[in-house]
Amino acid sequence: MRCDVVLPLYRPHEGWEEQIIEAVRGLNGHFAGKDMELSFYITNDGADLSFYPPEALEKIREAAGGRLYFLPYEKNQGKGYSLRYLCGEASGELTVYTDGDFPFGWEPVARAFELLADGADVVMGRRNTDYAESLTFARKILSSGARTLNRILLGLPVEFLDTQAGLKGFNGKGRELFLKTTVKEFVFDTEFILMAWRKKLRLETLDIRIRPGLRLSAMGFKVMLRELSSFLGILWKVRVRGKF
Repeated sequence: MRCDVVLPLYRPHEGWEEQIIEAVRGLNGHFAGKDMELSFYITNDGADLSFYPPEALEKIREAAGGRLYFLPYEKNQGKGYSLRYLCGEASGELTVYTDGDFPFGWEPVARAFELLADGADVVMGRRNTDYAESLTFARKILSSGARTLNRILLGLPVEFLDTQAGLKGFNGKGRELFLKTTVKEFVFDTEFILMAWRKKLRLETLDIRIRPGLRLSAMGFKVMLRELSSFLGILWKVRVRGKF
């Protein structure tokens, strides 16, 4: 079974390749001897290619047994666009995406593939309560507000409210639906989970925990306004135009 790990990157910090290599080795070791062949897809979301030196990519490619695909493009487009771009190029039967620094470690990625292999159409990470300790004040407000809006305005069930957790996976049916999402910003996750739920795909959650010591970056006011605008666009489609 061919499985794709999809990693959208944008101006990664120094030493970024070591975190990916550690995860690649962990995943390949976990699935050694099993019918699961992993490939890894990375893009730059328009960042200068100096952030991705050839020697760093070659080290990852070596750890991945040659199955690394670096697919850059020139203009910054947003995380939603990046993932649709990569997933459109990937060809595996199962796909899992997460952030390039593997904020939850590689183990939940492995578990997501196992849930998909067992019959789930879509798997979504669900963060535990200590996740909030790693957030800035602004991101705490945004995370809490997103859950509230998902429940009250979009009508999502309680178990699927954490749409913004940065780990999702899907089979071919879920991939087809994911490629129909349109939001370029971060709330593309909300769009996707809402579509999957309303289309009655088999949607399963996976409890995830932030890596110890990891501190997530701040989110500016303009970014928050842009995300709210995207969310309102989703709401318009659901409540006014009756789509999804």
